[in-house]
Amino acid sequence: MDVSARIGEVMALDPAVPVVQYEGRWSTWGEVRAIAQALEERLAGVPRSTPIALITRNRPGVVAAILGLLAARRHCLTINGMHPDTAVLDELDHLRPATVIACAEDWERAGLTERVAQIGATGLRIGDDLSGVDEVVARPAGSPPPAAGEPGVAISLQTSGTTGPPKRIAMTYANIDASVTGVLKHYGSPDQEPPAALRPGVAVQMLPLGHTSALLALCVMAVEGRRMVLLDRFEPWAWATAVRDHKIAVSGMPPAAIRMVLDAKIPADWLTSLRAVRAGTAPLDQALADEFTRTYDIPVIQAYGATEFQGVASWTLRDYKKFGSAKRGSVGRAHPGVDLRVVSPEDGTPLPVDTTGVLEVRSKQSAGARTDDWIRTSDLARIDADGFLFIEGRTDDVINRGGFKVDASEVAGVLTAHPGVGSAVVVGAPDRRLGAVPVALVTPSGEAELPSEDELRDWVRTRLEAYKVPVRVTAVPELPRNATMKVGVREVLELVGWGGERE
Repeated sequence: MDVSARIGEVMALDPAVPVVQYEGRWSTWGEVRAIAQALEERLAGVPRSTPIALITRNRPGVVAAILGLLAARRHCLTINGMHPDTAVLDELDHLRPATVIACAEDWERAGLTERVAQIGATGLRIGDDLSGVDEVVARPAGSPPPAAGEPGVAISLQTSGTTGPPKRIAMTYANIDASVTGVLKHYGSPDQEPPAALRPGVAVQMLPLGHTSALLALCVMAVEGRRMVLLDRFEPWAWATAVRDHKIAVSGMPPAAIRMVLDAKIPADWLTSLRAVRAGTAPLDQALADEFTRTYDIPVIQAYGATEFQGVASWTLRDYKKFGSAKRGSVGRAHPGVDLRVVSPEDGTPLPVDTTGVLEVRSKQSAGARTDDWIRTSDLARIDADGFLFIEGRTDDVINRGGFKVDASEVAGVLTAHPGVGSAVVVGAPDRRLGAVPVALVTPSGEAELPSEDELRDWVRTRLEAYKVPVRVTAVPELPRNATMKVGVREVLELVGWGGERE
């Protein structure tokens, strides 16, 4: 499928039909298309491969800009609008795009207008009500014409940086075409012909639009001609209201959002339209999935992907009905066009069925790779005889404590099994003598009184080997999650107060 061409076709089908709801107001396909056309007029003379910076927020104008840039086969360079002012300015200094697009809220940032002028870029503002596109910074007279960039790039975005420094990933149009085609085929949707009419189905989008999962979901929504309720961030009552009011059948949610719905005690009759919740972006505790299903009688089905290759495996409802109880804990089967294998971490030799090793992915949707390249992940996995993928942990979750291997997810699981603990995260903290030692953050469970640090360490000691006991357990009201609801290692170490001291 040519996703770029399909988006253009869908935008022109019926201008009066609503497409994005934000804070109770629906924007139409006609308004979205008008923004796309206005942007293209402003970008006349700029080579299509030239990176165009877009400061992303969950706003209708950002949705329109992304779809417009993709329909025109331009290079969209996303900058996270959740970042502080200094980080945004520093990134513009580093990237030096020819054009910067942002909504009105971001143009109020201290120093943004001046910095865009300093780097010799044009600044464009999209009205919050999709009323038009205005030039707020003119490209200085005498500036050299914008240079062409790498051909074929669709979106350049940053990884979340939860396990290390963020890095930029360039997704090509070929990558996106392969990814969207694989998703549609996997779930049994038509993928060759544009829809004859726009569809009434509605999705909820609460992940930040600069995140790979949100961008892929937006592309799938657009090529199918569906609608979207846009939230600034996940809030359980706002999400549940959208599900109730729009009779949403399937909703994607990070595991942390599933926990928030349970803690909020959302009424079950608000969610009766849901046939399934699809969990992704972070590992899912099977106990959490079981609790949600017991509470709402709604299955939680998993998906797996990464910024480097987008979504590559997931459950379908068809597979869930046939295999659900027998494959508990699986993230589903590979999408069409995706090859998965498990290899030895020592020498890269492919391993037999149902053997745990390091997961590798081969696909046309893998960013920056040839289609015959195997991309090694940081995930430990196994694949059973029916092709179901099970993620068993991460290679970077294994803490080497003086030669003894500690599985951080195993220790976190033991901590959350304590009735007084709601959630836990365990990371490796640098130690001068042992190399690394486990430390933990925990949150209380509901109204229960959180046990003391000594009690929690004793709890782990009676269930695991002594070397797996965290050297420090710190209680916090909530875990330090970023906009995609992942927990960063650096933030954990800061809250634990770890300075690399000797054990």
